[in-house]
Amino acid sequence: MSGGFVHDIHPVMFSLGGFRAHWYGFAYTVGFAGLWLWLQLRRRSLSWTPRDVLDAGIVLSLGVLLLGRAFDVLVYEWRYYAEHPGQMLSYWRGGMASHGLLAGAAIGAALVAHFKGLRFLVLADELAVPGAFLLGVGRIGNFIEGGVIGIPTDLPWGVSFPGVEGFRHPVALYDGAKNLLLIPLLLAVRRRHPPGGGLLLAQFVLWYGLLRFFVDLFRDYEGGFLGIGQGQYFNLAMALLGVVLSAAFRRRVPRARAAPGAVAPSRTPIGWWRPALFLFLVLFPLCIPTSWTQVHIQEIRTRDSAP
Repeated sequence: MSGGFVHDIHPVMFSLGGFRAHWYGFAYTVGFAGLWLWLQLRRRSLSWTPRDVLDAGIVLSLGVLLLGRAFDVLVYEWRYYAEHPGQMLSYWRGGMASHGLLAGAAIGAALVAHFKGLRFLVLADELAVPGAFLLGVGRIGNFIEGGVIGIPTDLPWGVSFPGVEGFRHPVALYDGAKNLLLIPLLLAVRRRHPPGGGLLLAQFVLWYGLLRFFVDLFRDYEGGFLGIGQGQYFNLAMALLGVVLSAAFRRRVPRARAAPGAVAPSRTPIGWWRPALFLFLVLFPLCIPTSWTQVHIQEIRTRDSAP
């Protein structure tokens, strides 16, 4: 094939001493900052103080980082980490899973809602738009580092990744565009259905899972089961859950934003450690390269070079 794009983007943004900042991790930094900014803009509607926003940012960022890593280790890379258990927390080796990010965000949102006396559906609906943004920029980071490989293609926009035979679908860009295009869809839903009724959450789950299933048909998965990649089962499960939730919440009227027994927002000083901890969580992902692509690329090289 002639034409196409030859991927020669360096995965490292900059190096400082022995530290290397990665484009993929930078996408998380941008996403966490965007999450904080969204909640800061919405805090009056939530009856939150700046301290509440920082608390939520800390818990949600921790949930994303911990569950994103755990999901990747247990679902996609268990064969490797079962033999190297001491490396499970080696974020600097790469390895995060988007379905794990969603699970971590959901658990984090449940904890924040509980301790802040807010109904879960209110916060979950509020997080739909910044969640789509984080996942969108994350996929752009995947592409920059060559972290998600598509199946071979002869289309003119095919991409030749380093060390991979032939031109491939830029599936990371497909998925990134899908995630970012969810934002205007969710904003349109939001105008008709204010946060708190659950429909924003339901529509996010539905369209994220359903559209990603079709996007991932062009992905060269690291492994599979019964003919399709492992992630496709989670995509289908999300799409089905989204249908069920959409039907359940379609006519739901948003209830009071505060949960029973809610406490008033804390007016005590923020202190120094909350901003410091949140800043650390925002900057920490810079050390994370894209997923276990280097292992997968080696498998692809071996497979493509076999007689």
